[in-house]
Amino acid sequence: MNSRPKLFLVDDSISIIEVVAEILSIDHEVRFSTSGVKALQLLKSGYEPDMILLDVMMPGMDGYEFCGLLKQSPLFKTIPIIFITASADAESESQALAAGAVDFIHKPINRDVLLARMRLHLGLIQNRRELEALNQRLIATLSEVEKSRDQLQILATAIQHSPTSIVVTDLDANIEYVNPYYCNLIGYSSEEVIGQKPAILTSAHTDPSKYADLWAKIRKGEAWSGEFLNVTRAGIEYREEAHIAPVKDINGKTTHYVSVQLDITARHAAEEMIKLARQNEMQFHAAIQKELLFGKMPEQLLGYGIRSYTAASQIIDGDFYTLTQLGNNTFEILSGDVMGKGMTAALVGAGVKNAYREAIADLLIRGGVGLLPRPDEIINEVNTRVADKLIELGVFVTLTLVRFDSIKKEMVWVNAGHTPTLLVHKDSGKCEELLGNNLPLGVVENEIYCQHKNQLGPQDVVCIYSDGLSEAENAGQKQFGADRVCALLTQLSTTPSASLDAVLDGIK
Repeated sequence: MNSRPKLFLVDDSISIIEVVAEILSIDHEVRFSTSGVKALQLLKSGYEPDMILLDVMMPGMDGYEFCGLLKQSPLFKTIPIIFITASADAESESQALAAGAVDFIHKPINRDVLLARMRLHLGLIQNRRELEALNQRLIATLSEVEKSRDQLQILATAIQHSPTSIVVTDLDANIEYVNPYYCNLIGYSSEEVIGQKPAILTSAHTDPSKYADLWAKIRKGEAWSGEFLNVTRAGIEYREEAHIAPVKDINGKTTHYVSVQLDITARHAAEEMIKLARQNEMQFHAAIQKELLFGKMPEQLLGYGIRSYTAASQIIDGDFYTLTQLGNNTFEILSGDVMGKGMTAALVGAGVKNAYREAIADLLIRGGVGLLPRPDEIINEVNTRVADKLIELGVFVTLTLVRFDSIKKEMVWVNAGHTPTLLVHKDSGKCEELLGNNLPLGVVENEIYCQHKNQLGPQDVVCIYSDGLSEAENAGQKQFGADRVCALLTQLSTTPSASLDAVLDGIK
């Protein structure tokens, strides 16, 4: 691009805007908007960016809706859109691609990744513009062949030395001309392919519906662009980006089809390597999360049987739990769930868990020898440490802290906006939902968290879970629900293993 590329950032987070602007403003002209509505107004006023960086989660009009509106508009549908998102799951990426995005940049923003993506996509934009410009020049020149032999010579020279493949066919797709670059790529001479159809290069891996779409468009006089996976004479597959358009005579009648093709095999291989590296990185992060944020629960502790199970919904997420023994008679379990998914949520979860450990240590030091801090003191101390940071990041964390006393036969608990803890009384068969009325961490900075107490009878069952269980859906998209968990635990609350197996079998 001759001048500095124009980038339009649409994000409701001032901190993200500042980070992106600091990284890109040296080599790019950066403008921004904090909402989809304002961004549309700016575009309609005549602003024409080369690329849009778009946040997924915004109040009012989210990124998917904004992207969909642009792709429906003839004025804006060709502007490439890269989503900035905290999600890293396949479903979110599929939804973004369906909306019309060309790529993703995950939060938190990585300077090197952001700059690499900009170079890649701005380079692709330049290549496409050059290809489209060349295609238009070819079409215009071919329509003037009968008028000027001088122009025909200029065209022939340009085609002969073009660094892209150029193929001209008749209306039945019989090849009438190919340039040297095309022959060098496929391994056939021009004499061998003249009179043949481009289908001689077709790979079995190209969807036949793509050809049907191609012919439907060009027969209506429209241009078509897309990718093919073809095979050279030597049997080597290669990937090409093709721009095919009808060539019309001075009366507007289609006489030929011209195809300008770019070999993108190396680019595709690089993209696949990036994708594989991203998948491997996510698997590695998931393993770290499992070992450090969950760890291994004991099966017996102070007379209590314990069973645990965790499964990330999207490889890595913000759920976490930990068990802490606080003496010879007491232990407690902290369970949490961070808003959102992916690496950001996992990092926030690790930070909250670390704050919990620090809170216990500091409260023990302040209280003196033998004075164990209460659960409500611990959660209030954690909130003091992290609430302002969570609010600044725009995330919240639900928590449940349950302390078990083997001497008093009781549980003391604090619920900070988490799913209710279930207490199944063996003697009565009643399932009690322990919820409380406190908000999650990161909603109100000065929230005061309160604790509650329940007596435990022999063989009573306590179930601590996240919304991943209660909101799990069956094939009919019906949520599992807390009531069903209660029913299963009431019927099969003989042992921790039997209770866990009953719940897991019930989800299937």
